[in-house]
Amino acid sequence: MRTLLLLLALCLSVSTSVRASSSDSDMVAVGEGVMTYMFWDVYAAKLYTPSGEYQFGQHPMRLTLTYLRDFKAKDIVKATKDQWRHLGKPEHVQAYGPVIEDLWPDIRKGDSLSYETSAEGVGAFYFNGELLTEIEDSNFSDAFTAIWLSPDTSEPKLRKQLIGASE
Repeated sequence: MRTLLLLLALCLSVSTSVRASSSDSDMVAVGEGVMTYMFWDVYAAKLYTPSGEYQFGQHPMRLTLTYLRDFKAKDIVKATKDQWRHLGKPEHVQAYGPVIEDLWPDIRKGDSLSYETSAEGVGAFYFNGELLTEIEDSNFSDAFTAIWLSPDTSEPKLRKQLIGASE
């Protein structure tokens, strides 16, 4: 019952109110890199913060993925859940899985998905610059960005590039 109430509260906190994305002049690039799987380039990723520096859990921030291949939305959802499991956070799959299942559209080469947070950690997803939805649960922001920015990410080389760390 408690889990059901938590999921209901989380789902109710997802809103589609219009929110202006920060302009690029409000954010400074921290780093960027390309996610490669085997020999396929999957997406180019860029991380932005107001200062151009990043510490995990810091907000506001924006992470933008520009896709270099076509993907079905269900494959992105599956990959997100797989990454939460890799991080040892199956509770994120249970808590946030329903939130992301109908969130993203199918992706075509050249499309971008951005996740931007406010100073309070409230996040918004953008598809090609257009608002998809806001998620008012600040815990979601850290859970989602951990996929790329946690020291335990499955892609440590990409993480280093994104946070501007030396090799």
